[in-house]
Amino acid sequence: MLIEELKINGTNVNDAQLIANGLNDFFTNIAQSLADKLPPSPNNFNNYLKSPQQNSMGILLTTPEEILEIGRNFSKTRSKGVDDIDPSLAAPHLVRIAKPLADIVNCSLSTGIVPEAIKIAKIVPIFKKGEKDNVSNYRPISVLPYFSKFYEKLMYNRLSSFVKDYNILYPSQHGFQQGHSTYMALVNMQDMITRAIDSNEYSVGVFFDLAKAFDTVDHSILLKKLEYYGIRGIQLNWFASYLDKRAQRVLCNGVWSELNWIKYGVPQGSNLGPLLFLLYINDLAKTSPTLYFILFADDTNIFYSHGSWMELVRLVNLELAKINDWFAANKLSLNLDKTNYILFRSHRKPPPEENLGITIKDTPLTQVESTRFLGVHIDQHLTWKVHINEVSNKIAKNVGILSRIAYLLPQSVNLNLYYALIYPYLGYCNLIWAMTYPSRLIRLNIIQKRAIRLIAGARKQAHTAPLFRELKILRIDQIRDFQVGEFFFRLEHGLHPPIFKDFLPHAYDIHSHYTRNASTYRSVKVHSNVRLHTVKSQGTQTWNAIPPNIRISNNLFIFKKRLRTHLLLSV
Repeated sequence: MLIEELKINGTNVNDAQLIANGLNDFFTNIAQSLADKLPPSPNNFNNYLKSPQQNSMGILLTTPEEILEIGRNFSKTRSKGVDDIDPSLAAPHLVRIAKPLADIVNCSLSTGIVPEAIKIAKIVPIFKKGEKDNVSNYRPISVLPYFSKFYEKLMYNRLSSFVKDYNILYPSQHGFQQGHSTYMALVNMQDMITRAIDSNEYSVGVFFDLAKAFDTVDHSILLKKLEYYGIRGIQLNWFASYLDKRAQRVLCNGVWSELNWIKYGVPQGSNLGPLLFLLYINDLAKTSPTLYFILFADDTNIFYSHGSWMELVRLVNLELAKINDWFAANKLSLNLDKTNYILFRSHRKPPPEENLGITIKDTPLTQVESTRFLGVHIDQHLTWKVHINEVSNKIAKNVGILSRIAYLLPQSVNLNLYYALIYPYLGYCNLIWAMTYPSRLIRLNIIQKRAIRLIAGARKQAHTAPLFRELKILRIDQIRDFQVGEFFFRLEHGLHPPIFKDFLPHAYDIHSHYTRNASTYRSVKVHSNVRLHTVKSQGTQTWNAIPPNIRISNNLFIFKKRLRTHLLLSV
């Protein structure tokens, strides 16, 4: 992108080379500036690592066949790194170099040495918002050399298999793992809070904000943790080499910056970076057996419930001090200005009379009525009103765009626009926020129906039921039922992470022999409406209402196909 002017060290510059260098200096110095501001820690990070993993990770060499398989699974892109290799042009010729490439990678795996040429990142600055001459308003997008992706993906496959085989990661860590999703973290959170509300307890959720978490990972600490988790010998040497002497250059206005060395952080835009971060933050939950942690990579959140507000505050503040010590020991910067908390309670339960607050280091945290967690707005009563209103406003805007161009375009293009501009908002974590009173979804229903009429080219007052069937589009409530069905099918077949193993009592717990309803689940008993509108209650009823011949489908693909057809026919 073109950046005409940038303020660097208080001076406005418009020279392309100075702008590129200024951006690169800013991006590479962020971690150091944050590390310099950290106070001395009373603890060492080693204090939190008690019993090391007894098993050590082995390494399997690669083959040309594995190289080709990895290459086939790369996303189609034309983004070139500093090597100037266009992936879309290189991919078709990979078969010609698979054998020598496998030999070169095996040499790296066997010696524990990563070539320096593949450790140089190309950085493209992307404007976020605010003043365009402010260097802090640009986000660095990292593009790595084409062949570095093979090294990383091969090691990622081996490291992730080892981590999974020995259950190394914290069970409620839902980020960057196959089989995990944001909705699982939200289901986990919703279940915990509604259970507390159902028991007439206060529940607190603290939502932490970490400053540049991925960029501030300390390499020496990370390597010690890798060794603790079983990555030793040549494998550990490989990771040490992988992190050492990494560098980056910024490309801006067609000009390359000078080369800067990277002293902190896991490589952005890499396959390995996110998994390494998960291992870096993995022992955070060991700081407090009292609190419940729900993590999604650097989205760190804790929850705790108690019948007494005074006791709840006392315990939470005590445990937060321990968590803060862990952040300091691990050289991660906690942004207290953006860290907040919600007091979850039912409408009928009055707010606490005691004027007590949640604090960290004697700094009071901001209490909010709602906050954004993993892309969903959560409010203190779990009504989802704030989120539904946000979704309604965004969709209404996009439907307005559609209304101005729909008549010019064929129906197939309008359908593509629907799935690009409207459906992502309706579908994202729908089984969480759309499981509510139908009256709260009225505005969304009206907006969706308007979009359907525009796509079909129907008059404003046309009945939409046949249009939904004709266009094969699910209503909001059907999207919810579809997602609930998929959730339970995964539950039925053990496709969820282990944390959901005992999520609900199964009909097999009652019947020792096969029955027609053996695939059904029992709803939890509820004492409040907020608990009623959850996967464990209303969702269970939705699953049990799905015809048995659909529930017992052989695999997930067939199940989803049958369920979608069933829902469309019921419009």
